[in-house]
Amino acid sequence: MFLKPILNFKTGNFLFRSGIFFLVSAPLLSSFLFLFSLLISSYINYKNFFSDKWNYPFLLASFFIIISVSISSLERFSNNIAGWSNYLNWVSLFNWLPLFFCIWAFKPYLYSPKSRKIILLLLLSGSVPLIISGFLQVFFEIYGPFKFLNGIVIWFQREGEPGLTGLFNNRNYASLWFTILWPICLAILSQRKNGSKFFISIFSISIIYSIYLTFSRNGFINLFLSSFIFLKSSLSIWLLLVLILLITLLIAAVTNIFPLSFKEIAINILPSKVIERFSILENLAVFTSNARFSIWLSALQFIKERPFLGWGAASFPILYKIEHDVCCYKSYLQWYSHTHNIQLEMALNYGLPFAFIINTTLIIVFYKSFKKIFIFKRKDKNHEKINLNKFDKAWWTASFTFFCSQLIDIQYYDLRLNIIFWILISGLIIKIQENNKKIQIIQESSLTNKS
Repeated sequence: MFLKPILNFKTGNFLFRSGIFFLVSAPLLSSFLFLFSLLISSYINYKNFFSDKWNYPFLLASFFIIISVSISSLERFSNNIAGWSNYLNWVSLFNWLPLFFCIWAFKPYLYSPKSRKIILLLLLSGSVPLIISGFLQVFFEIYGPFKFLNGIVIWFQREGEPGLTGLFNNRNYASLWFTILWPICLAILSQRKNGSKFFISIFSISIIYSIYLTFSRNGFINLFLSSFIFLKSSLSIWLLLVLILLITLLIAAVTNIFPLSFKEIAINILPSKVIERFSILENLAVFTSNARFSIWLSALQFIKERPFLGWGAASFPILYKIEHDVCCYKSYLQWYSHTHNIQLEMALNYGLPFAFIINTTLIIVFYKSFKKIFIFKRKDKNHEKINLNKFDKAWWTASFTFFCSQLIDIQYYDLRLNIIFWILISGLIIKIQENNKKIQIIQESSLTNKS
C-alpha cells in the first residue's frame, strides 16, 4: 500500500500538534490536520478500541443521542414545533459524535506528561494572533479582514462589538479561550528553574488584560476560579492572598455587605467597567430578574414535558417564544438561542439519559484525575517530575474551568472550543490510565514499529 510509509505515529503526531498550533487562528486548516491525524491514529490503534473501557460511556451516550434523534424524526413522536426543522437535529450530531471518537483517537498523542506539556505550549504560542487581533481591535480600531493562503485563512472582527472579541467575534468565547491559557502561564511561571521569565510574564499580563478588555463576567469568574485552583498549591501564598483581596473588593463594590467606607475604597480601586459588569449582584431582586433565571426555569419546564427524547437541537428559542408569547430578544433586548447551561441544553435537546451519562462520566473523570494530579506524592525531589506535574495541574484546571463556565453560558458550539475541550478530557483520561497494566496505552516506539 503506497500510503503505508506515511501512516505512522510520527506523521500523525506532527499533524496533531500542528492542528493544536493553528486551532485558534486557522480552524478550517486545523480541522483537516486533526482529521488526518485521527485517521492515522485509528488505522494504527483500531484493535484497542474496545479494550479501552473509557469508550463505553461515550458509546452508550452516542446510542441514546442517535435513538433520540431517530425516534423524534418519526411523525408519531415528533415535537410538532411550528417553524422547527428536524434537519437541525441530525446536523447537531456533529457537535457530539465525532468528538466522542476523538477522545479515543487522540490518546496516543497525549500519552506522556511531556507530550501534554508540548500540547499546552503549542496552544499558548498559537494564540498570539488572538491577542494581537484583540489589541488591534480595541486600541487601533483595525478590524480586517486579513487574508492568508489564498483566502483559506481569513481574520476579521465585527465593528461596534462591546469589549474585545478578537478572532472569535464574541467576547465570551474569547474570554473563555484566554482563561484556558491562563493556567498554562501559571505552570510556566511556577517552574523550578532559574531561566528568564520576562517573556512569559509579558504574555501573562497580556492575557489578564485581554480578559479584562472582554468585559465578560464569565471571563472574570473563570480567571478567579482557575487562579484559585492552581495557585492554592503551586505558587507562594501571597499570590493567593492577592486573589482573595480582589474578590473581596469586588464583593464590597457591588453589594452592601461591608461598611460604606470600605465600599467606597473598593469602588475607587476597581475599574468601573468591572464593577458595572457585576452590578447585577447588588440586590437579590435584580439578580433573580436576570434573563438567565427565566431561561433556566423555562428549560426545566420543557424538559419535564419530554424527559426521555428531548425537543431537538435549536428548539429552545422557539419553545420560549411559544410559552411566553414573546421571544427572548423582546424580553431582555438580547437574543438567546440556547439555555445558558450545558446540562439543561443536553437534556432539553436529546433527553435526560444522554445528559446524565455524559455529565456523570465527566464528573468521574475530573474526580479521578484530580486525585492523581493534585495529590502528588513527592517520593523523590526530581524537579523534572514536579515541573511536569504542574503542567498536568494546568491541564486539569483548564478542563475544569471550561466545564464550569458552561454552567452559566454555552460557548461549546464554537468549533475551536469544543475540540480543545474534548482533547483536554482525553488527556485527563490518559492520566487516569497511567500505571494501569490492564490498559494498553500505545507508546511512540510501538506505534512506529507497527507502521
